[in-house]
Amino acid sequence: MTHTTPSIVRRTAACLSASLLFTLGACSTAPTDAADQPASNPPLVAGWQEHTSPLYNLGPGPTAGTTVWMVSALLPRGNYQVINRQGDRARLLEGHRFEVDGSINKEIRLILPFASGSLEAIEEKYVVAQASVKGSKGTP
Repeated sequence: MTHTTPSIVRRTAACLSASLLFTLGACSTAPTDAADQPASNPPLVAGWQEHTSPLYNLGPGPTAGTTVWMVSALLPRGNYQVINRQGDRARLLEGHRFEVDGSINKEIRLILPFASGSLEAIEEKYVVAQASVKGSKGTP
């Protein structure tokens, strides 16, 4: 029995390492979701890159799967939306917006689900208005 134990261990180790290599190979060739990648042409006006402000990651949120982000106190008054930026590409995070009203004692924190990466705030005037397709009727 002492002769079979090392061979079983070697076979088990070989199977585990082969399955690990197979899994890593499959992950490296798997296509990524389009939702994970920033859009190449975001609905933002030209020159938007100079008008963003980073959000600061404060760590995990109060519930599982959330992250707390803090807004810079140096932002001027206005309405802002959140974008996920990678270089000159960005993806607008729909439904995540906030208002800076100029109050000096106000600290704005956003709790976003599974938010990671480089999140930034952009003033709404740099976001191209999206025309609503709902309710629009064509002419006969």
